[in-house]
Amino acid sequence: WVLSAGARSEGAYSHVGEEFIHVLKGELIITVGEEAATHLYVGDSISFESRKPHMWVAGEQGAELLWVNTPKSW
Repeated sequence: WVLSAGARSEGAYSHVGEEFIHVLKGELIITVGEEAATHLYVGDSISFESRKPHMWVAGEQGAELLWVNTPKSW
């Protein structure tokens, strides 16, 4: 995924499956479940169960991500 600066999800959402995100460029701020927001920078990764409500926003410079969902969610 290539996200523009400030791009964001439309609130928290959930679905069946699992997700893995790895930051290639920029910054992604993601909140999963009841946890505090996590700032991910170049080289950082996160994985989580998609059934947990999650929301995200790209940092001030945008973000380039390797984002894998299973099963396919679009």
